Parts: sequence; C-alpha cells; structure tokens
Amino acid sequence: MQAALRLLRAQAPELEVEGEMQADLAFDEETRLKLFPGSLLRGQANLLIMPTLDAANIALNLFRGVGDGLSVGPILVGAARPAHILTPTAGCAHRHMSATRRGRGPGGGTGRDVAA
Repeated sequence: MQAALRLLRAQAPELEVEGEMQADLAFDEETRLKLFPGSLLRGQANLLIMPTLDAANIALNLFRGVGDGLSVGPILVGAARPAHILTPTAGCAHRHMSATRRGRGPGGGTGRDVAA
C-alpha cells in the first residue's frame, strides 16, 4: 500500500489521497482531523480500496443495507474493454444481459453478443 501511495502521489499530486485508514475515519472528517491533523483528505472519501475480495463484499453489503446510493462494480479491467460483472444476486441481471445482447447500449457497443 505504501509503495502504491508513493506512486500515486508522484503521478497525480493534485488528488486528495490518503494511505491505509479505518473506514469510519474515511467518512468522519472531524474525527479524522483530530487523529490525523496532517490529513490531505477533505470531506468524506468517495473511493475505498479494499484489501481482499471478501472485505470488499462485506463492505458493499453493509453500504447497501444502510445507504440509498448507487453501487457500481465490480469492474473487470485488463481486457480489451472494461466490463461490468453481474453476479447472480444482481437485482435485474437478466434484463441487463438481454439489453447487452440486443445491440448498442449507452456505451456505444458493437451490438455483438458479449454476454455469455
């Protein structure tokens, strides 16, 4: 994490980015500034990086239970194009798959079958 933080700060110094911290501090600016007065982050964090897939799934389900925001992800990267991964528990996975197969979506896809 520390190496990634150094690299990110070197390549994008304009970003408000912090290293490892407890999730409650990421969302509570007042407490964060008391404990870490030199923190560069202002307001609430808008991106959390989780150490494992299990930790990310636990956090996602907690946020879904207490919040009313829109969750996006997971996103598969490293392929020719980014792809959103739909899990069996996705509320409208069937509709998403059908729309993907029918043709161009909002991203201007090719219209070829991309869902298996």
